[in-house]
Amino acid sequence: MKARPGLCQSLLILTLAAVAAPAAGAAPATSIEDPAAARKALDGVAKRLNALDEWFSDAGRQRVRWEKDLQTKDNEVAKVAREVEEAAGALRAVEQDLRRLTSEQQELEKQRATQAQHIADHLAAAYRMSGEDFVKLLLNQQSPDTVDRMVRYHRYFTEARLEALEAYQQTLDALAENRFQLETRAAAEQEKRDALATRQRALIREREERKAHIAELNVEMEDKTAERKRLEADRARLEQLFAELKSRASKLDGTGFKERKRALPWPLTGKVAHGFGQPRADGRLVWHGMVINAEEGTPVQAVFRGRVVFANWLRGFGLLTILDHGGGYMTLYGHADVLTKTVGESVESGETIARAGRSGGQQTSGLYFEVRQEGVAQDPIAWLQKR
Repeated sequence: MKARPGLCQSLLILTLAAVAAPAAGAAPATSIEDPAAARKALDGVAKRLNALDEWFSDAGRQRVRWEKDLQTKDNEVAKVAREVEEAAGALRAVEQDLRRLTSEQQELEKQRATQAQHIADHLAAAYRMSGEDFVKLLLNQQSPDTVDRMVRYHRYFTEARLEALEAYQQTLDALAENRFQLETRAAAEQEKRDALATRQRALIREREERKAHIAELNVEMEDKTAERKRLEADRARLEQLFAELKSRASKLDGTGFKERKRALPWPLTGKVAHGFGQPRADGRLVWHGMVINAEEGTPVQAVFRGRVVFANWLRGFGLLTILDHGGGYMTLYGHADVLTKTVGESVESGETIARAGRSGGQQTSGLYFEVRQEGVAQDPIAWLQKR
């Protein structure tokens, strides 16, 4: 599809103007120290940035409608992926219980066998000392002390045998209870496995539907000029978001982040598909960050401690998390399948903040990563440790 002549240029001008001055009706700056208020305000920002339909022609509006459907699909994939993770966690807990109960059962079986042998020994000895043999032995004794000692020994021996029998019965009861718990947990494990399989099938189905939707969207992207203008609009939209976030910067001073230059850990392991400054859109634009290929669901980790200042869906970037590290330094993580942190949360270096995916209309799964200093995109490679 082709946009009306001059429309794309007008679109870019309007977008850049929006970057320079906040749009009418924008929410006032809200301190990031109030997470609930910040989330509400930034949800409004994301909604406003994603819904600027008046910028587009009829063809552009059709794409906006498709992208809104894509946003819905991305959010559904994220929801089901979280459910899969929760079901897997519940299954791991059940399996851990099963291992514990199985170990307890083995110990109880060993205890039962030992007690059974003790009881057999007691019975054999009791048989040798019982009946006439014990009476004859007792009558043949001339010393009162000896008789008293033999009676007391026989009583103690009998009591010990009874205690052994009682302990054996207790072990049998414990074994029965253990078996019941094992059967119960085994049934729960199967139920969790079935639930996990169901959610995984749903996740696969949602992802396949999203792939089809992306393919439909990409039919319209054959027009390179239109593609370039859309990418410019996406970039300008992101710049406006950063302008909004500057007023919500944290109180961190950024010294630690700056000192870690060339030593920050990678957000995930994968092959770099697109590097900073490389051409895109038929050479008319360049990449302001890097794309790292990774399997869907791969954990995305914060490269440094900071605070979440944005966690939402943004047109062109999909499910997106932005961390503020203080001192004007921010990092951006886009095209995620799942966001695991919300606005206002503090995170540590290496903590999982998202899972890689293809949200925002990407053909391949991975992560889009940027480093910003005072809103200006930096080459991420210059900040990450060599590998």
